[in-house]
Order: sequence, then C-alpha cells, then structure tokens
Amino acid sequence: MMSPDLPLATPATAGAPAAASAASAGLLEIALPLWHRRWRLLLATLLCGLLGLGLSLVQTVRFTGQASFVVQPLLRPSQSVVSSALPALAGLVSTSSGAVDLHLAILRSQTIADRIIDRFDLQRGWELPLRAQAHARLARRVSFGAGRRDGLVQVLVEDEHPQRAAAMANEYIEELRHTLRGFALEEARQRLKFYEAQLARARGALDEAQKKLQASGFDRAALRSEPRAAAEAYGRLQAEVTAAEMRLAATRRVRAEGSAEVQQVQSELAALRAQLARAEVPRDDGPGAFVTRVREFRYAETLAESIARQAEAARVDEASDSVPLQVLDPARVPELPSSPRIPMWVLVGALLGFSGQAAWVLLHHRMRLARLDPAYRERIALIHSTLPRRGP
Repeated sequence: MMSPDLPLATPATAGAPAAASAASAGLLEIALPLWHRRWRLLLATLLCGLLGLGLSLVQTVRFTGQASFVVQPLLRPSQSVVSSALPALAGLVSTSSGAVDLHLAILRSQTIADRIIDRFDLQRGWELPLRAQAHARLARRVSFGAGRRDGLVQVLVEDEHPQRAAAMANEYIEELRHTLRGFALEEARQRLKFYEAQLARARGALDEAQKKLQASGFDRAALRSEPRAAAEAYGRLQAEVTAAEMRLAATRRVRAEGSAEVQQVQSELAALRAQLARAEVPRDDGPGAFVTRVREFRYAETLAESIARQAEAARVDEASDSVPLQVLDPARVPELPSSPRIPMWVLVGALLGFSGQAAWVLLHHRMRLARLDPAYRERIALIHSTLPRRGP
C-alpha cells in the first residue's frame, strides 16, 4: 500500500530526469566518438598547425610605421590676444570631433594620396601598371585612428621596407600640414581683399564727412576741442555696429553658418546693437545741424579705424606660418615586422584542422548508427529498388 506521505509523481517531475538523461546521452554521443578518435584529432591538429606555420613563413614580411599628432584649436594669430583676454570663450575654440573629422578627411583625400605616390614612386616600387592599382594598395596599407575626446590622431603605414614605412607615415603629416597652411593662407587673402575694399569705401565716406563738417565752419582741430560727448559716443557705437556687420560678412565667406567663429561675431553684433538702441536719440536732420555732422564724422572715423584694424589682422594671418597641428610622436624605423603574425597563423591552422577532423568523425559516426536502424535499411533498399538496373 502506498504511503500517504510520499508525493505523487506528476508528468512534470517525471519528465525532468528524462530530459537530463537525454542531454547526458547527447553529450556522450558526441564525446565518445571524439575520444575514440583522439589520436587522429591530435594528428590533424598538429598537421594543420604546421601547415599554418609553413604558410606564414612564405608570406611577405611587412613593417608598420606609426606617427601621431594632436589636433589643436583652429586659432588664427590675430585671435590669440582676444582668446587670452576672454577665457569664457575657450569652449568656442576647443578641439571638437568636427576638427578631428576634418583632419581625417584631408588625410584620406586623393590629393594627399597622389603626393605620397609621387613622392615615393610607389607605382614603380610596387611594380603596378596602373595608377589606380597603386591608389588601391595604398588605401589598404594606410589606416588612421582618432580619439574624439583628446584630439589625438594616429597614422599607420604598412610596407615591405621599414625605412619607407616610417618615411611615409611622417610624410602624411607633412602633407597635412602643407594643406592646412594653404587653406589658412587662402582664407587670410580673401579676408584681406574684402577688408581692403571696405576700407577704401570707409575712407571715402570719412573724407566726405570731414568736408561737410569743415563747410560748417569747423576744422579737425576745432572739432576735437568742442565737447560733444553724446554725439561722439553715438557715432562710435554706430561705427562699431557697422564694423561688426562687415566682420560677420567676412567670416561667413570662409566659415559655415553654425561655426563657433560665426556665433561669436553674431553675439558681439547683438550686444553692440543693444547698446546702440539704448543710446538712440532723435536726430536733427537740418542742413546746418552741427550735432548731426559731428555724429556722421565720428561714425565715419571710427568705422575707418575699425576696418583698418581688421585689415591689419588679416595681413598678420597672411604672413603667419602657424598651423594648428602638433606632432606628438614622429614615426621611427620599426625594428620588428608587424606581419605575418606567426602565432596567429599556427593557431588558426590548428583550430581549422581540429574542427574539420571532429566534424568528419561525428559525421562518420552518425552514418554508422544510421546503418544499424532497420527503418534506415528499408529506406535504402527502397531507393535502390527504384533505381534503374544496369544490363548484363
């Protein structure tokens, strides 16, 4: 008689040992054939590992030249004094991922690739008939790594000759420096041309305002002795607003709309316009109004001085040879080859040999088990009976 204290066996509790037993049987079905063929597996692993070793020894030995540089803030010489006096604007000129992406795009450009190929005569050195093939091989052998936060960029060049690998890595940085210097020079020339044209107009307006003021009975010396502080302050503010507008137009010619420099000039222009609105007073437009002529003269004079300062800053930038690029580690001649990696070849060969032999052992074992199944033999006999028989 069954004890009432013993739990009744349910299908779930009865199926758990069966599932565990089936899993154990499946593992044994895999492990036992492999164990019986262990020496064959070991032999295949050793042979394929030796094959990988042999293949690695016949590969071409290559060396990697590595150089690195730091992307610095894109700061022109004329901006250094302003940036040192305004530390709150440091975030506007700090290194960003956009500057790093720009340097990487220049390094990957076809222009620099052409210069590298011509500089080292790679098409003839690699014995390639087409220049496009030299471009493709150079792209495969050159890689660039970048740190988005610290602005560090690495240049890696792989070549059969260690001296050429190091020289090519250093040449990439020099070509980047040359390209950036050309960009900065062209930008400074465009700004200088713009400011010189505006300065000529401002000086013409200044001469016209001075003639009108002298026609009212005041010369330049008498004008300086007359206290007209309100009119002079308003004229200076108006001139500064106009100069800021010109500076914004010049900046937009060489910078994107959302760049830090454009935003900085826009902020300065908004502040000057607010000051001008507070100082706005009704103007006396009478033909003989002295205050109006003083205001116009001060406006023209301040505007001409401001544009002259901007033109001088553009000349300083044009004459400057600075490039926002600091080399951290120049490439040195590598002493050890970077490829082929012999341990990797041996490991991959051994893994392939073991995997292939294990798959063959398990497949052969499954085929032998299938031949012992009566249903399998019946299916094979049925298949043979349907096949056409050969004649005598």
